[in-house]
Amino acid sequence: MGILIFVFIFFPFFGLNWRYQIGGILSILIDMLGSLCLTIGGLLTLIGFVGIFTRSLHWSRNVIIGITFLWIGCWCTGAVLNLFGFLIGDGTSSGGSGWY
Repeated sequence: MGILIFVFIFFPFFGLNWRYQIGGILSILIDMLGSLCLTIGGLLTLIGFVGIFTRSLHWSRNVIIGITFLWIGCWCTGAVLNLFGFLIGDGTSSGGSGWY
């Protein structure tokens, strides 16, 4: 009985506000996660490209992981990066990505 009262009386007045509040909180968290992924991805990609010139054995792994982090960060924030002519996070090239 309490669930029916909640659904028919309380939820129509306050449920919409909850939806926007939860959406706003998730939007902030996802943007922060995307910014963190962009930072980590940029650093790993930079380390990987420097590793090419220093003859590091793991430069390709760092570049691949860095580009993956960049793609995740672009997907979360909606940013588009141009890395040596390749667009990362572009909606047309990555299958309509973006969480919003």
